[in-house]
Amino acid sequence: MTNKALLCGINNYQSQTDLRGCINDIEEMNRLLVDKFDFSASNIHKLKNAEVTKTKIQNEWQWLLEAAEAGDRLVFHFSGHGSYVPDEDNEESDGYDEITCLYDMDFYDSATFFRDDEWNQEIGQVPSGVQLIMIFDTCHSGTGTRMVPVNLHGRSLTMAIDLKDPAKSSNQERLKGLKAKNTVPELLNPDGYQQILTKKDVVFYRFLPPPPEFQEKIVKQARSKTLSTPGIKTEGHLLLAACQDSQTSADAYLDGDFHGAFTYYFCQAIANSPQLGTKELIEQVTQQLTQGGFSQKPQHEGENLASPIFGKRLITEITDITNPKTMSNLNAENQKLLIEAYIKLLDTIAVGEKVEIESQRDITGDRHLVLVHGISKHTAGYSNPWWKALRPHVGQAFGDGNLNNTRREVIWSDLVNARDLNRDVNSVDEAKKSQLRQEIADILEDRQRQEIAASSGGENPTRNIPSVIERGDDFALDDFLVYMLNEKMRQRIIDRFTQVVEPLLAADHGIDIISHSWGTVVAYEGLRELEQRSTSRRGKVSNFFTVGSALSLPPVRNSLRKENKKGDRPSFVNNWFNLDAKGDLVGGMLQGKFAITQEFLELEPTECDRGILGYGLGCAHGSYFKENNLAVNRDIFARLIKSSKLFN
Repeated sequence: MTNKALLCGINNYQSQTDLRGCINDIEEMNRLLVDKFDFSASNIHKLKNAEVTKTKIQNEWQWLLEAAEAGDRLVFHFSGHGSYVPDEDNEESDGYDEITCLYDMDFYDSATFFRDDEWNQEIGQVPSGVQLIMIFDTCHSGTGTRMVPVNLHGRSLTMAIDLKDPAKSSNQERLKGLKAKNTVPELLNPDGYQQILTKKDVVFYRFLPPPPEFQEKIVKQARSKTLSTPGIKTEGHLLLAACQDSQTSADAYLDGDFHGAFTYYFCQAIANSPQLGTKELIEQVTQQLTQGGFSQKPQHEGENLASPIFGKRLITEITDITNPKTMSNLNAENQKLLIEAYIKLLDTIAVGEKVEIESQRDITGDRHLVLVHGISKHTAGYSNPWWKALRPHVGQAFGDGNLNNTRREVIWSDLVNARDLNRDVNSVDEAKKSQLRQEIADILEDRQRQEIAASSGGENPTRNIPSVIERGDDFALDDFLVYMLNEKMRQRIIDRFTQVVEPLLAADHGIDIISHSWGTVVAYEGLRELEQRSTSRRGKVSNFFTVGSALSLPPVRNSLRKENKKGDRPSFVNNWFNLDAKGDLVGGMLQGKFAITQEFLELEPTECDRGILGYGLGCAHGSYFKENNLAVNRDIFARLIKSSKLFN
């Protein structure tokens, strides 16, 4: 099977409003295809800026289709402006055709843009059996290839800059003059007042407004339209569009640079969960866009792919693997592919929310559970209550689960609670410590206000939460500031983690890690350090659980080691699951910042009363490990641990 891709991005238009994130889009897509899937760099062609002309695309399209045959997978990605022009074929009820705007875009010259009808003609050249995936990150991109859309339903939010008229000429001129990333433009807010916006708030629209006479013609045609029947190709290709055909697509400042919001979240979602089918993928991207404050709703048009979008197709006759007669009719290579596909299918099912796979064998003695605590004082045996809550549901995955045998504890709180603490923190910049302390406290207080408002029907009384920032209590924020600001102490704490985990990996043991609170930071950076070491590592971490994770706090993420800030999942960690309960102000969503497999958010905290001020932080933050919390211990921890038995 051959995989090929053609990627097109335009930041700098010849005579139209420039964009900022399109080149980043195609570079990110290139990395995704090469690093995460089996695309050869030589089979990916990229067109940038002035190269993106109609003639060049048509020539490259012939390269893309050259020698393509059934089973091959082709990808076309376009990031740039979109727009619309009057419909010339009398087939659009709205009176216009969506267009893809090329480098030399001129509304009066059809050689400078592609109509949706033209894309349909190009698609018609694709041989039968070849899978074509088209990805458009432009405005008015829905139905861009004249396919029947599959509607996805999601909540819509207002964008950071939601202008009454995004195509307004005065605003377009201001945006056109913005050349440097650090330049801050003056824009008109929805009420018509000028305001200065920081670059993180800047959103460009990937839309070029058609000339006024075009818009008048479109309206007139829409009113008097007698529709003809268009020739629509509905098989053999898939269109994933950044927005509906009536929407604009955002070119936004995300993660330190400009990107197409759709492409940014698309690449993150599929890199983190490559097993997703295309419909599930678009649903997840839609959710991430909504949570990010973007109003656009991506479209899924055409054939739904149930297998990984850029990976090999799964063999559909999976049940035949149990039939010796069927297996004997296959050659050795096909048998191997069939078995690999079967295992991959099981792996996909294993992380589903409603499916549980019971192993045909119990693994005893060669699988270990590692627990990592948070800040407050912990001594040997602290995990006994955690194990007591988990043991009834996990079966014999860890044998008897005896402490220091198949259950191990990482203990590090004594380092930051030691009497000689001051000696270790002398090098800490007190100004930075005070600033970081206040940043975290502000976030926790803001989260509590939101919890109070949710619990009181919208009331949002002012209330400070000093208990989360005072040293000596359960959350001991000051103690963790030592970890974030003193590299010597950080390394000592990480060493406590690696001293427990590294020998288990070297001995080829399967490991499950459950980390809590600020200990999730220790566990994550410890795993990343183990990944960098050159020592032999034979074992695997089947499941890494972060519970009530402080990694959700932006100041904490910013304080991670430089190599960890991208949020990569260590290569020897199969799955990363994140849990957060209502009222747990420390924990929160990690998806989008870290390579999470799956999240379980807004969990009900067991044995916690919810009053006018919401759930108490202390109760919610510790609720995960209570015996009666079946939703966590039975339905999440145990289910996922047991379902991954086959894959150690």
